[in-house]
Amino acid sequence: MGSLSRPFHSVGLGDEEIFCLSFSPYEWSKNFLAIGTGNKVVIANVQYENDEIQFNVIREFHHLCPVITLSWSALSSSDTVPKVCKFATAGIDGKIRIYSSDLAQSENILELSGHTDNVNCIAFQPDIDDKFLISTSDDFTCKIWSVENGDLLKTIPLQSSGMAVRFNPSEPNKFFVIEKSGVTTLFSTMNFSPVTSLSNNFTCQDPALDADWSSCNPTYIITALGGRIQHWNLNSLSVPEDTTTVSCEMVRKVRFHPTFENFMAVLSSPGPVVTVLRSMGPVMVTDSLGSQRS
Repeated sequence: MGSLSRPFHSVGLGDEEIFCLSFSPYEWSKNFLAIGTGNKVVIANVQYENDEIQFNVIREFHHLCPVITLSWSALSSSDTVPKVCKFATAGIDGKIRIYSSDLAQSENILELSGHTDNVNCIAFQPDIDDKFLISTSDDFTCKIWSVENGDLLKTIPLQSSGMAVRFNPSEPNKFFVIEKSGVTTLFSTMNFSPVTSLSNNFTCQDPALDADWSSCNPTYIITALGGRIQHWNLNSLSVPEDTTTVSCEMVRKVRFHPTFENFMAVLSSPGPVVTVLRSMGPVMVTDSLGSQRS
């Protein structure tokens, strides 16, 4: 196994511990990077110019506790005047906060309370109407919130902890929730009723910790259960289309490549190992950060 590759560009934030970070997934705000620490969210502008990374901190937002997860609103834009920066956080206090700012003078924070345990994931509806924010929690619920005023619109009971919620940009009126039990349910935002569901076929009780929905091909969903990854085709729901076994104890995070549907990245434990795999088939491209197999 080769050594870890050197960072192309690194930026220090002093003694701050970083808990999460997220680039905006939207073309009109793709240079925005949000970094969640123990007591603030740092918004930076990241650009690649003349073979160099330009990293500039634009603004810092105070946060009352460590940030568990982040989500960007489709209304965020670096191209407009004034700029629009809108994102949501979930903290270890179980509260969700929606931040809106012009990155100059204006700043507004909307606090959402209702979960009784850790919030594991949040997601804005990927639509410029910006109506809904969805959250999942260890309190066995999925909650739908109004982005406009923070009202709780609906609570969906789950059978186990809600680990992840995902939208697909090509189908903004649908979202899915994966539970720790492995059950994955697709919902409609029209009435927040279930459309269909998937469930894992393994007899062992592997916990499901994450899932993702391909932005290249909206028929593909991947779910992480223990050391396995199941590949689902929404056009054929009876059984997974494929199952990949990863050489680790637990798959913690899994993500499709944003532009190539055949690749996915996997964060596993133990150890800080990122694996890149073909999304259909057990062909490993890299087995750790910067190392490759022939």
